[in-house]
Amino acid sequence: SFDPSSVPDNATTVAFGQSYQYQVGTSGTYSGTYTYSLSNKPDNMTISSEGGLIEWTPTTESDINDNQPHTVTIKIKTASGYVITQTYALTVTGSYVCGNVLAIWSGDQRSSIDSSKLLGNVTAYTDNASSGDVCGNGNNNDCTAFNNYDLRDASLHLTHGPTASATKGSIFFYNQYDNTSNLYLFFFFGDAGNSNANTVKLDVFTSNNSSPDEVIESDDGTETSRTSQSESSGLYTSSYKSRHSYDGSHSDGAVIGPFTGTDFKILVDVGGTSSIDSQTLTLGNLDSFKYFSKDSSSFALGDVDN
Repeated sequence: SFDPSSVPDNATTVAFGQSYQYQVGTSGTYSGTYTYSLSNKPDNMTISSEGGLIEWTPTTESDINDNQPHTVTIKIKTASGYVITQTYALTVTGSYVCGNVLAIWSGDQRSSIDSSKLLGNVTAYTDNASSGDVCGNGNNNDCTAFNNYDLRDASLHLTHGPTASATKGSIFFYNQYDNTSNLYLFFFFGDAGNSNANTVKLDVFTSNNSSPDEVIESDDGTETSRTSQSESSGLYTSSYKSRHSYDGSHSDGAVIGPFTGTDFKILVDVGGTSSIDSQTLTLGNLDSFKYFSKDSSSFALGDVDN
């Protein structure tokens, strides 16, 4: 059976431009297989036919201005052909602003935007209602950004995000499914117990943030530190120095945030001379440093590209 009251309140709203996930649940004594589908849904919403996980990111004007709330009809079919149908309403919150979507650009776009440098839109990784409190030491803590990084034994133990690799670096956004307004920037290098010793030096600059962002987690103490922050008309501008050195048994990285509002920008500088301390920025011997999006796309960040 499937009861509409079983859809929690935090699964009936999603902020414009952010990832939405809802894990369909069933109850009863049936032990066979289910097949899931959607007969009514917003454009581009998907459901896993075997697992029942609904995913969607509202990014267009019609997603927020038309047909609100959106009608979502779930069809659950048993192996014998019996079909259960249930409908619920999904509301997109916030307001439509052209470009109010996460995107990645090459170069420094903080003061002006060069449309030719747009690499593509991206989506944030997120936890979901069905996974519950599975983060942190013991895999039984709420999946906050801090617990999702799960720094133990001087290494990352990530729950939600791209897979760590001995010779690669990764960067991505993360938010909790029930707090889509607060985004966090994760970056890390190497893999716990399976790394190549390396030194990475990069700078991070943030601007137009509606929240006073800070270092949420820094692998190995103060390797990532905020060097400045200013506020003007309720918007924050900050800079971060991130200097990492790790051996073959550990990883390194950091989490910065939260990022809120409609027009925040983040520059990750990975090459050239640091404007903070004049050190030479480097990715060391990493095979690659990539931005990973929840939609399975990725973007390579080279030795000198921002």
